[in-house]
Amino acid sequence: MFQYIKTCYWSPPEQDFVMFCCDGSSFGNPGSAGFGFVVRDSNCQVLGAMSGGIGVATNYLAEYYGIMCAVELDVQWGMLKIIIVSYFKFVLTEFAKGRVPWFMKGGCKNATRKLNQIKYQHGYRETNFTADCMTKKVAALAASVRQIYIGRPRCLPRV
Repeated sequence: MFQYIKTCYWSPPEQDFVMFCCDGSSFGNPGSAGFGFVVRDSNCQVLGAMSGGIGVATNYLAEYYGIMCAVELDVQWGMLKIIIVSYFKFVLTEFAKGRVPWFMKGGCKNATRKLNQIKYQHGYRETNFTADCMTKKVAALAASVRQIYIGRPRCLPRV
């Protein structure tokens, strides 16, 4: 396997959009799983974050949960234009096409139809480290346990 250095950039969301940097992980595959995301405005300010435990799941399913919970929280907070960022390209593509696991279909349709605009954007893991931090923190939590933060959580690293 060849290794090479690739330049990665992180850009804030465009004006009037809110960015949800999402991640999901599992310790083992399947294993103890969780998700997390960080919400930022166009000024790069952290508006909030959420993390939660899923129980035993694959990292693939944890990614879906992260995106689904981000969209649902977005609707609760009344944000109408959002950008979903994840490093898992396949899950982003499937979500954008409405191909979500059967048990998420109803919630996904209800949430996304309330939005004015939703964009899906691939981001490298290295630029999505804040969401990764939120995810790793809670993968051992029990299923359905959620932690919601208004503003910047203390546990997030600063750059």
